[in-house]
Amino acid sequence: MGYRIENDCVGCERCVNCGRREVKMHYCDKCDEYADEWNPLYVAEDGSEVCWDCYKEQFTEKICDDCDDTKCAHCGAEAEEMYLTDGEWVCEDCLRSLAEKVDMED
Repeated sequence: MGYRIENDCVGCERCVNCGRREVKMHYCDKCDEYADEWNPLYVAEDGSEVCWDCYKEQFTEKICDDCDDTKCAHCGAEAEEMYLTDGEWVCEDCLRSLAEKVDMED
């Protein structure tokens, strides 16, 4: 689900019904971390809405060293960490660009 309806009222002296009594607040389905436009949620393989760290956990990861000749299958760059997706090793930047973001607009 990725969100909860919460009361974000600031307790004004005189209520003007600004709409903050029922606000959609987004959270990671796995770790419950708060999400916003700077910390978005992504659609995981099981359909859950998760933060970036939880999203990466669903992929096989390898740490590359100087002995590896593996380059990102999408951008060709060498990276310290690579992720296996759709049979290809990709860097974190390319994994992020391939990930589907959750639409958190109300």
